[in-house]
Amino acid sequence: MKFLGSLLALMLLCAVAGAAPLKLTDKGIDIDGGTMGQFTIEYPELQLKDGKTSKVVEGHGLGNAGKFTYANGGTLDVSLEDGGKVHYQFSAMDDVKSWKSAMFIGVEYIQGGTWRISDGEAKPFPATKTPGGHFFQGNNAGTLTISNFEGKSLSITPPPFSFGQMTDNREWNWAIFTHIFFAPYDKNNLQATITIGDGAALNPTDKPATLVDQFGQLTVGDWPLKVKSLDELKADVENEKVYYNSLQPPLRDKFGGLLGGKEKLNLQATGFFRVEKKNTKWLMVDPVGNPFFHIGLCGFNPVDDFTLIKGRENAFAWIPPYEGNYISAYRPEDGRNVVSFHLANQVRKYGEPYSLEKYQARLIERVKKFGFNSIGAFSGASQAAHDANFPYVSGLPLDEWNGGIKRLPGIHETFDPFDESIRAKVESNFAKSVAEKANDPLLIGYFLVNEPLYEDLPKVVPTLKGSFAIKRRLVQMLQEKYKTIEAFNAAWEANTKVFDELNDANLIVKTKAASEDMHAFSGIYFEAYFSLVADTFHKYDKNHLLIGNRLQPGTANNEQLCRIMGKYVDVFSLNYYTNAVDKEFLTRLYNWAGGKPMMLSEFYWTAPTESGLVGGRDVSTQQERGLAYRNYIEQTASLGFVVGIEWFTLVDQATTGRFFSGFNGERANSGLFNVADRPWKPMLAEMMKSNYAIYDVWLNGKTPFAWDDARFSLQGGGTKTAQAPRATGPIAIDGTNKNWPGVPPEIISGKRLVMGSVAGELEATFRLCWDERNLYFMANVVDATPLTNEQSGGDLWNGDGVEIFIGGEKLGSGGPLLFSDRQVLLGAGKKAGSYLANAPQQTPIETVVVPDGDGKSYTLQAAIPWTALNIAPKVNQELMFDLAIDDGVMGKGRTRQLMWSGTDKNSSDRSHWGRIKLIP
Repeated sequence: MKFLGSLLALMLLCAVAGAAPLKLTDKGIDIDGGTMGQFTIEYPELQLKDGKTSKVVEGHGLGNAGKFTYANGGTLDVSLEDGGKVHYQFSAMDDVKSWKSAMFIGVEYIQGGTWRISDGEAKPFPATKTPGGHFFQGNNAGTLTISNFEGKSLSITPPPFSFGQMTDNREWNWAIFTHIFFAPYDKNNLQATITIGDGAALNPTDKPATLVDQFGQLTVGDWPLKVKSLDELKADVENEKVYYNSLQPPLRDKFGGLLGGKEKLNLQATGFFRVEKKNTKWLMVDPVGNPFFHIGLCGFNPVDDFTLIKGRENAFAWIPPYEGNYISAYRPEDGRNVVSFHLANQVRKYGEPYSLEKYQARLIERVKKFGFNSIGAFSGASQAAHDANFPYVSGLPLDEWNGGIKRLPGIHETFDPFDESIRAKVESNFAKSVAEKANDPLLIGYFLVNEPLYEDLPKVVPTLKGSFAIKRRLVQMLQEKYKTIEAFNAAWEANTKVFDELNDANLIVKTKAASEDMHAFSGIYFEAYFSLVADTFHKYDKNHLLIGNRLQPGTANNEQLCRIMGKYVDVFSLNYYTNAVDKEFLTRLYNWAGGKPMMLSEFYWTAPTESGLVGGRDVSTQQERGLAYRNYIEQTASLGFVVGIEWFTLVDQATTGRFFSGFNGERANSGLFNVADRPWKPMLAEMMKSNYAIYDVWLNGKTPFAWDDARFSLQGGGTKTAQAPRATGPIAIDGTNKNWPGVPPEIISGKRLVMGSVAGELEATFRLCWDERNLYFMANVVDATPLTNEQSGGDLWNGDGVEIFIGGEKLGSGGPLLFSDRQVLLGAGKKAGSYLANAPQQTPIETVVVPDGDGKSYTLQAAIPWTALNIAPKVNQELMFDLAIDDGVMGKGRTRQLMWSGTDKNSSDRSHWGRIKLIP
C-alpha cells in the first residue's frame, strides 16, 4: 500500500453557544450544544474500493488531539485549533474511495424540533415512525440545520458532492435519528471542509416557546388523562378512590403467591424464595411454600422521573420553588438543578412534602390492586415495602460508581476477573452489603449486572495492553496452545518475534483459527467471572437466589455463555424487548443454560400519541400497550420455564428526559402512571386480565392470550427445504434460463413479509443449481418500482435486491452465525452489485440484473463461487440456506422485506434458516 502522506483538513467552525463546544474523544468529535443537547460526529468510516469498510480499531482522543489506526492499516491524526478547526490527516489510504460520517440526533427533536437541508423548507421531525426509515436521501446534500423548540439551531455542512441521509431508526425499534453523509475521496484533492455552527434560527421569536407546562406535560397536543388545572389535579385525590375501590384482585398469600398452591403441589416452605422443578414445570416458591409468579415493576423508587432544569429554565412554564415542601421534589445530590415534576405534583396533590415511605406505601397498595406482586430492578426497598410484605429484587455490589469494580474499556458492564485487586474488591463488597441482607425473607434474589456486552470480548481483549490482567491471561493461553511463535503467527497471520510482544500488541482477529481461539478464551473468561461471583456470593448468603445478568437477546444468543452461566446462577434473566414472542428462541436459551428457569427482566411499550412522550417500542393507544403486555406475559408464562417478568417502569420518564443523560435523556411513556400520578386506565384494564389469571395460564393449562395483530405474531414460516439440481451445461449469467434444470421455482409470496407495514405487489420466485465451481442463483422479483438501489458494499441491503444466507457446518444448530456462515448481498440497482457481508475477504461474484418488459419486475442472476462460501460441494449434500427479498422506493432506501423461510433476525441468528439439497 503506497504512502500518500495525505492531509484532509476538516475545519469545524463552531459558533454554538457556550465555551469550548468541541472536544475530541475516543469515539469522535463531541459537540456541546447547550440546551440543544450533546452530539458526537463519529470519526470517518472508510469505504474501500473492494466494497469493504474500515473502521477505527485503536486510538485515543483527548481534548485537542488524537491518533487512530484503521483495520486496513491506515492511520488518522486529529488535532483541534482555535476557531473550531479540526484537522484530519490520513496516511496509507490509497485503497479508499469515500468516507462516511454519522451523528445521532435525539428522538426528543419531535418535541418542537425542525430540520432542513441547504435552503430547503424547514420541516418538523416526524412525529411517528417513517416507513422505510429514511426521510431524506440525496446527492450533493448541503448544510443540515436542526432547530429545537427554542429556535436554537445547529448546522453541519459536509464537503461538496457528499451524499446525505436522514434516518428515523424507530423503523427498527431504536428511538433515535441519524444524520449520515458519504464524502468523496479524491487523492488528487485531499482537502475537505466541514462546518459546524449555529445556523440561522428557523423560526425566530422574541420569546422561546415553552416546551413543558406547569405539570411537567408537553404543552403541545392533547390526550386522555392530560391534566388541565391545579383544581383538577387536587380533585384526583377523591375521584381516584372510586377507581381503586372498584378493583377486586384475587386473594393471594401474604407474599403475593397462590393460596393453596403449597398443598396442591406438595411444596415446602423454607422461609425464603426459591425455585423448584415440579414434573416438567419450573416454579418459583415463596417463603410460605406457595407458587409465586414474579410480576415485578422496575423503577419503584423515583429515578427516571427526575429531569435536568439547569441551563434550560425557559423550557418550563413553571419550576417548583426550591423552598418549603417543594424541596422534597428535588434530587438531594443535585440541589436545585434536578427536579421531578411527578413528585412536585404529589406535593400539590396531597399538600405535604414527598416521603419515600408514604410514596411507596401508596403505590404498593395501588399496584397490588392491579395484580403486580413485587418490586423489580433499579429500585431497592424501603421500610414501607417491609411493612406491606411486598417482595423485591436487588443487585449485587458489582458496579463501578459506588462499588469500585472497574470496567474493561470498550466492553459495556464487564470487569476483569483475573485482576487480583478486583477480586479483593468483590470480596469486601459482598462481605458488607450481601451479608447484611442474608436473612431478609422479602428479598427474592440478586441480579449481577445490567446488559453486559460479552459479544465484544473477542474483538476488544486482543487489542488491550498488557497492563490488563485479562490480556496477559489471553497471551498465556496462546503460548500454551501454540508453543512456538511461528505457529502462532501462521494461525493468526501475525508477524511477532516473541510471545512477550503479544502483551502490548494490537492483535486483530482475521482468521478462523484466531476466531476459534477467542471463542476458547471467552469460555475461560466466563468460568473465571461467574465462579468468582457465585462462590463469593454463597460465602455470604446461602438463602437467596442468583437471578442472572439481565442479558440482551444478542448477547444471550451464545451457547457457550449460556452453558457456563447456567452452572452458576439459579435463574437466567433476559431483558427481552420484542413484539412477537419467539418461543423457539427462548426455549433454545433455556436448553443451552442447562434447563435453568428464566425471568424476563425488562420490557415495555409506549403510546406516544396518547401521552405526549417519545421513544421506546411504540403502539397506537394505551389499550394497545395493555394488549401487547397480555400477549407477552401469557405467551411466556405458558412455556413452563419462565417464572416471572418485570415491566419497565412504574412511572413515565420525564417529558424532558432522564436527569443522568442531561439534555439527551430517554423520555418514554414507560410507566403505569403519568407525571400527574394518573394511572393509564385503558392499559391497566388489559394488564389486570392477565395478572389476575396468570396462575391458570402458568399452572393449569389455560390457553394463553394471543393478540391477533401481525406485529405480535411471528412471520416465519418454519424450516423449508429447496432442491438445487446440478446444472445441465454451462450457465451464462445473462438473465436467461439456458442450461438451467427444469425444477419448479420456489415461491416467496407477500404473506412472507417480515419487515414493513404492507407487502403491496412485492413477491418473488427463485431457482438454484450448481456445478463444481459455483452455486447459481436466479430470482424473478415482482416490484412496482424496480431497480431502485444506489447503495454499494455493505449497504446493498438498503434498496432493491436479495440477501442469501448460507452455511455448511452444524446444520440444525441455531444461534449466532458461525465463522464459516455467509450472508451474500446482491444489489438490484440499474447495475448489479455484490458483497459478502461477514467474510474475511471479498470474492468477485458475477451478477446481472435485467428489467422485465412490464416495468414492474426484474430478474437477478448470480454465480457465487463455492470458495467464497467456504463450501466444497458434493452430491446429496444439505446446506443451511435462506433468502430475503429487499424492496426500496426511489430515494427512500429499503421499505420492506420478504423472507423465504426465516425471520427478520436472519442476519444475526441462523435458527430459522431453511435448507437446500444439492441433487444430481
